[in-house]
Amino acid sequence: MKLGELISGVDEAGRGSVIGPLIIVGLSVNKDMIEYFQHKGVKDSKLFTSSAARKLRSELALEIQHHAEEVRVIEVPSLEIDKAINNRPKDNLNLLELRYFSKLVHDLNSEEIILDTISSPKYSMSQITNFLRFKNELVSIKTIKADKNESKSILQTGETPKKVIISTKADSKYTVVAAASCVAKHIRDLKLREIEETWNLPELILGQGYPNEKDQRLMKFFQNYTKEIKHRTYPFIRYSWKWKYLQTILNKPREKLDKYF
Repeated sequence: MKLGELISGVDEAGRGSVIGPLIIVGLSVNKDMIEYFQHKGVKDSKLFTSSAARKLRSELALEIQHHAEEVRVIEVPSLEIDKAINNRPKDNLNLLELRYFSKLVHDLNSEEIILDTISSPKYSMSQITNFLRFKNELVSIKTIKADKNESKSILQTGETPKKVIISTKADSKYTVVAAASCVAKHIRDLKLREIEETWNLPELILGQGYPNEKDQRLMKFFQNYTKEIKHRTYPFIRYSWKWKYLQTILNKPREKLDKYF
């Protein structure tokens, strides 16, 4: 298949999670598949909220991977995220994510790559190009558009120039990014179940892994495994997160925790 017939999307899952890895997915599909994905109901993974919808999202993720010409998955563990957070202002989660985005811009085999960002698109583009320059992987750059919602540039990282689009809410604007979002979320859910099995934890006790007191499964984990959490036994927890329940366990005397919860 010719390079020009492909389009790539990049998105992540687990950025705000207190438990489990950040999963970043870059995938390339034939442009003819975009309409098919739209017909099948591919959309931003966050919009699949009910149990039935999440099951559909998992089914779509498998189908997307089946039809994709390439799928590249980057798993960023909690320990690496904590290291970036604790190294501020020299580093942070945004820069960590953009470093891996730059790797996907370089590695993906298509002439058009669309990335989702919660940062300023112009800032994100400048950081990605800086990372590529640092690794001597950027030959040239030509800016097409740069505003508060979207940044477009032609980057040459090899023999063939690539059109790179960085946009806020790209997972709701571009189907190929929504597809990457669904795959990333599906893979992250599987990783959470693997963590439970590896550490001999009850199935589903980690819930979705996000800091939400309404997630009864996750709250049960924090209540039942206070000692292990306090001693930082589990490497899959992001101990740098300022979530009050986590920080209470880490910093309060044990005898006060029952009253707190």
